[in-house]
Amino acid sequence: MSKLMLTLMAGLFAMSVNGVAVAADAAKMDSKSMQAKAEGDYKAAKAKIKGDSEAAEAQCKKMNGDAKKACKKDAEAKEKAAKADAKAAYDKAKADAKAMKKA
Repeated sequence: MSKLMLTLMAGLFAMSVNGVAVAADAAKMDSKSMQAKAEGDYKAAKAKIKGDSEAAEAQCKKMNGDAKKACKKDAEAKEKAAKADAKAAYDKAKADAKAMKKA
């Protein structure tokens, strides 16, 4: 009976070790897909920012004087903040993917 238990325990241990290796491989694949998604999201965010910036610029062109200057400053500030947010989100996603790869 004890040999049977020992054999079963050894088999379960081997399966669990193999399961950990499979899970680690899956995590590496997930980190690659996370990285690819982060890059795609970042490119999409930059394209949206560019479009929003161009639309705001078009609105500002319709204005005159101080209103036009204020509009341009506001549009530039919004663009700068949006770019910083997009870059921060991208950097965080890259770091998360890198951390997942190490795990």
